[in-house]
Amino acid sequence: MDTLNELLVSSGRGNTQAFQQLYKTASPRLFAVCRRLLRDESLAEDVLQESFIKIWHSAAQFSSSRANAMTWMSTIVRNQAIDRLRSMRRDDVVLDTDDMDYETLDFASLQPQPDAVQQLDEDGKRLLECLECLKPEQRECLLQAYYYGQTHSELAAKLAKPLGTVKAWIRRGLDHLRECLG
Repeated sequence: MDTLNELLVSSGRGNTQAFQQLYKTASPRLFAVCRRLLRDESLAEDVLQESFIKIWHSAAQFSSSRANAMTWMSTIVRNQAIDRLRSMRRDDVVLDTDDMDYETLDFASLQPQPDAVQQLDEDGKRLLECLECLKPEQRECLLQAYYYGQTHSELAAKLAKPLGTVKAWIRRGLDHLRECLG
């Protein structure tokens, strides 16, 4: 991983050879992230290329003291993929980020449809119970942020609330979930 950090720092200084090596080294793993999220190889290739353009332009902002290179680049790739999914009709692509079938949940009540109940494991059932105990605004913010991938700023704009309020709702909601789940 130190090699990736060094390559990314060098790329941030404008070293094109370091960036080429960074691409050769990191692209297979980052492509797998794209394919998993997008479920379409050609779409994943497009998003990977867009991501590397963004990585090239943002490399100077990378700091190895805050994150390792692969984590930093994976975040960019993930965000690019989510942005692409948002721009597409939701029916065309299903975001598959974990084993739980969130598509069958009714978020207003948080009660899963009957066929989804059978798919939930014990942890999933406990999580739903804990989510039901949250204040509605905390629950909504958590679901929008962690299921739909909305940023805190996007949520604040959507809900017409101050950014600090949205961040507090999410933090308190996470604290409550942590306590509830033990």
